[in-house]
Amino acid sequence: MKRIMVLVATVMLATTAALSHQDVILSLGTDGTIPGLPPDYQTTRLHLVFSNGNAGALQGLSFLSSGRETRIQPCLLQLVAKGSRRQMFLTGSWYHDETIVPHYVQVEFRDPPSPQQAPGQTGVSFLFNLRDSTLLGVTRQFQPIKLRDGCPDLP
Repeated sequence: MKRIMVLVATVMLATTAALSHQDVILSLGTDGTIPGLPPDYQTTRLHLVFSNGNAGALQGLSFLSSGRETRIQPCLLQLVAKGSRRQMFLTGSWYHDETIVPHYVQVEFRDPPSPQQAPGQTGVSFLFNLRDSTLLGVTRQFQPIKLRDGCPDLP
């Protein structure tokens, strides 16, 4: 578990600190495709299921890449605020040395704005490895979330 947390912290620091590196902003096709990925990752898919259409709660998230699929457990999906579909952002990076940071896609669900909310964006981000679809880490308000058996390890 510590190894995963170190990896998540390394990825987050590397993506924000690298001066010559910038994530690519991606879009999501209606069929789950992610246009803009390089040829090696053209078969990558992201499937989202929301209750009550896009206005409801996130009920399903699966990421398919390089022939492998990762499905996020419902206990982890509950961290995403209801109505976050309209505030979903995709970014990715594959222009860097994979020995430092794996090629990845980040799926970010920003919380819907509210009058009580402090300035700045809050939300939940899922970081996936493009080579094998593994979940590299989850953050909430820029803080890594410890996982145990795919669910938040809450005290």
